[in-house]
Amino acid sequence: MRTHLRATFCGLALACLATRPARAADDASAEAELAREARLDTILRLARARNPDVLELAERARAAEAHADFAGGLEDAQLKAELWGVPLDHPVSFARASTIMLGARQALPAPGTRDLRARVAREEAGALAEDGRTRGLELARQVRHAYAQYWRAEQEVRIHLEHVGLLAQIVDYSRGHYQSGHGSQQDLLRLTVELSQLHADVATLEQERRSSRALLNTLMGRAPDALLGPPPEAALFEDAPTAPPDAGQRPEVAAALRNVRRAEATLELARRAARWPAVMVGADYWYMPTQADVHGYGAMVAIDLPWLNPRHGAEVREAELALGAERRALDGKRAAAAYEALDADARVDAARAALGILDGDLLPQARRSYESAEAAYQSGQGSALALLDAMRAYLQVRLERGRALARLATSRADRDRAVGRAGDDGAGGRP
Repeated sequence: MRTHLRATFCGLALACLATRPARAADDASAEAELAREARLDTILRLARARNPDVLELAERARAAEAHADFAGGLEDAQLKAELWGVPLDHPVSFARASTIMLGARQALPAPGTRDLRARVAREEAGALAEDGRTRGLELARQVRHAYAQYWRAEQEVRIHLEHVGLLAQIVDYSRGHYQSGHGSQQDLLRLTVELSQLHADVATLEQERRSSRALLNTLMGRAPDALLGPPPEAALFEDAPTAPPDAGQRPEVAAALRNVRRAEATLELARRAARWPAVMVGADYWYMPTQADVHGYGAMVAIDLPWLNPRHGAEVREAELALGAERRALDGKRAAAAYEALDADARVDAARAALGILDGDLLPQARRSYESAEAAYQSGQGSALALLDAMRAYLQVRLERGRALARLATSRADRDRAVGRAGDDGAGGRP
């Protein structure tokens, strides 16, 4: 047996040692991937694995489950020893005691109360597990919001830099027109000021990109300034069909239902404690050295009298009121969850409709208007002011499209949170 236990222990130790390099390799692979490209599925996985709030609630739930395993057990048995009739003039002469007793005691609770205590503990553990699930869903929504903002800032920086290049070319055209006598100095100055404004906008967007990157790193348990690559350009393009709202999956609703069942068990426990007595049973061994070494035994039964204690009535009333409060809380959670699910679904539809208008109408029109104004200005037939207006409109629509995509992604994150889904069911980089 000893050899078998030693072999088992050694096998477990070797298995643990073997898993450490594997985990280190997985962490190194994930870090290398994040440095190249920021994929949402990787960020969500690392955030769930490393977020201290999620880990804390998971540990508390496991502790509550461990407590529920013994919550319905008996109280500790007691051993007792008594000396009767020891003479005061010989206080340590135990052989002169009239009786020496050794015994045991065991308290037996009222019938059915052990199962009820276990039910209360199980429901409390289940509610804590739902709280952990709630925190996990909140973390997923926070990550997806931050990811959408990171993607938006990355796209806006890229779009601004593209327009900086376009405007720099137009400034060169304007300078050539001015030097050849076909343009005005005022047009050249307007275009130069607009180019400086674009550079200032890029600096602001760089700050937004750094802030969202730092938030994502923090949610993953990394240093805020850790290297994080750009998100895939098409990360927010894939859209999933709207699922029917279902607030029944909300962990808050499940936790409230657990609390109702816990309150019901608590009420039944109070009623049983008020109706049925607890019992104490015991047995003693007696030795009487002063009476010719007589040996004997004793037995005892003690019964509580709960009917004479008004405290039990107050506890029953308290449990009834607590149950009513928990039922009201459940109704409130269900109503709030139903509203949030419908509201989030409506916002997803609105964001999708706005994106459709941008893609179908506004963006093509703005692009054609800019291209026409640019061609006219290059040929010397258009004005710098008209070209600036067309470029601003084109830039604004392109930016608005990126913001619309980010709004759609965050709205979908809110919708998934509202119906109790994490929103990462094999969708790759899709928030």
